[in-house]
Amino acid sequence: MPDPRVSKLAKVLTSYSLELKPGQQFWLRTTPLAQELNLALYTEAVKAGAYVWVQQSIPGAEQAFFRYASDELLGFVSPVRKLIAETFDAEMYIIADENTKSLAGTDPSRIARFRKAGAELTATSMRRTAEGRYRWCVTLFPTPALAQDADMSLADYADFVYAAGMLNEEDPVTFWRNEGRKQERLVGWLKGHRHPSPHRRSQV
Repeated sequence: MPDPRVSKLAKVLTSYSLELKPGQQFWLRTTPLAQELNLALYTEAVKAGAYVWVQQSIPGAEQAFFRYASDELLGFVSPVRKLIAETFDAEMYIIADENTKSLAGTDPSRIARFRKAGAELTATSMRRTAEGRYRWCVTLFPTPALAQDADMSLADYADFVYAAGMLNEEDPVTFWRNEGRKQERLVGWLKGHRHPSPHRRSQV
């Protein structure tokens, strides 16, 4: 039976975190290990009227890439990735690792070369985020590897993750919206009650 907390998480991510709207282009980055959340997220995104492009990584592919890719491949910037950075509206990245140490033996310089090649696209995404034209979010789906890193059983780790997301609430979307409004009021109050620095000298 599907975990109802997963369905709630999908609603929080699409309705609150990303606020998907009809006609928006949505990039879902994930792995097969998060299949339950993948389907729930995809369903909610389609309900919201978004155009979804799913990118599912192959377990072990990243390790193979950094081991065998030529310098030319390491420096290649995908035109698909460029299109996403420049035109898409939202991105969701789901952490669902099969092996959190898969790149432990990889030459760091090869990873750095690959990241440097995509630095301009990352800057484009961050600029569009600051302009309010691109929304992105990162979440995780409990896997045995992640649970082991936390020194917890998978069931206990899942309970911990979902409790942190307030997914035991009857309506977590409403909960987070209320929390968001509280934080906005607090920020507004702090801005209106700033005190001069005790180190600042008054000029007469």
